[in-house]
Amino acid sequence: MNDVFSILLVTSVGGVLVAASSMGFSRREQRWVAVSFFLHVGFACVQVPLTLSFYGGGDMFLYFSYGEILAQMMERDPLHIIPEVTALLLHNRPHLPLDIIGAGTGTGTMSALAAWAFYLLGPSKYAACIAFAMLSLCGKVAIYRVFRANLDATFRWPLAIAALFVPSFVFWSSGLIKEALAVAGFGWSFLGLHLWIREGRAAPGWALTMAGTIPILLIKPYILFPLVLAGGSWYYWARSLKRGRVRIQPAYLAVAAVLGIGGIIVLEYYFPEYALDTFAARTSDLQQLGRRGGSAYVLGGGTPTTLVGQFAYAPAALLTSLFRPVLFEVHNLLTLVNAVETTVLTLLFARILVTRNLGNVRRQIADSPLLVFCVVFVIAFGIAVGFASSNLGTLSRYRSLLLPFFVALLLVLGKPLRARSPARTLRRAPKPVLDAA
Repeated sequence: MNDVFSILLVTSVGGVLVAASSMGFSRREQRWVAVSFFLHVGFACVQVPLTLSFYGGGDMFLYFSYGEILAQMMERDPLHIIPEVTALLLHNRPHLPLDIIGAGTGTGTMSALAAWAFYLLGPSKYAACIAFAMLSLCGKVAIYRVFRANLDATFRWPLAIAALFVPSFVFWSSGLIKEALAVAGFGWSFLGLHLWIREGRAAPGWALTMAGTIPILLIKPYILFPLVLAGGSWYYWARSLKRGRVRIQPAYLAVAAVLGIGGIIVLEYYFPEYALDTFAARTSDLQQLGRRGGSAYVLGGGTPTTLVGQFAYAPAALLTSLFRPVLFEVHNLLTLVNAVETTVLTLLFARILVTRNLGNVRRQIADSPLLVFCVVFVIAFGIAVGFASSNLGTLSRYRSLLLPFFVALLLVLGKPLRARSPARTLRRAPKPVLDAA
């Protein structure tokens, strides 16, 4: 009974939160969000038996186990335990009477968040998963809000598919898993970049961007590397197009360099485990681990340990991230679903190659700073995910964040737009993200 009450409470509060995040949408768009809302609730509930029965454990089971224990300790001795759980949340070493696997990392943060979820909602795994799924959906709504404000109105439904309905994107971010918080934070940061770059609202834009980076830093800081690189490209392209065409503008180039290269340097300083000089060794270890475990996930004939050697396989890593698994690699139901999804993506990509003039495709991308962001992010994040994955299962989960941007590219570029002046388009007053037209 308590489980049912917690589920109803979280679902109701989540519905209010999602409705608030979709303010300004048309009625048709609000219906899309409502359908996605129920998909997230359903997938969140499926995650629990899937993790406990089909997988026989996994990361979510670890968070459940620690979360239940810590929540009970918080109830018995809140004065001493709550500060320690908060320390665990913030990557500090807690003084607790049990060892926490992953303390000081995003894994420890997730265990602390699970403890807070059980402490506030009661011992309902389903309610905890739904709560995180609602945060994830708010991030997806923010992504769609940016898409609709920057791209032609004829693409509203395709963009909604990209942001709200891609099956693996929804599935792998619905539940008590890292991807749920990462998507939430990414969506808010993405919306903040839009407010600054497109609408010229620097203060709220930077505030929202910084707020969104907090969960990313705590859970999956490596996502910030491609984000700052793509964000710098977006800024430079948008500012250059305002003058009529893309060309070297020292001031804009300097700001873009600070956002992109400078951001990467800062991230490498604070997160040396993700720096380029350790990237090759880490990815080589992961690929060898997959081979020893019998995985069919192979990028090449060997496993280079140098950065140059690894990046020789960058095209293979990118293609793997975007188009695998294929149908003949299917070995269970989940792999089949992923293979069907990647087959659809492959067909959409092939349609562009066959039916579109590639010069026109290039110009269509160049006319849209947001599409430039999508291209840079998909390439940078896709290569990193291709190297960092050790099997097809982790590949499907790790790459989920790039899917809305890749699908948006495939659907938008699959249809040519009527010719227009990009400079004239960018000089117009930008459509606010709350506009319902």
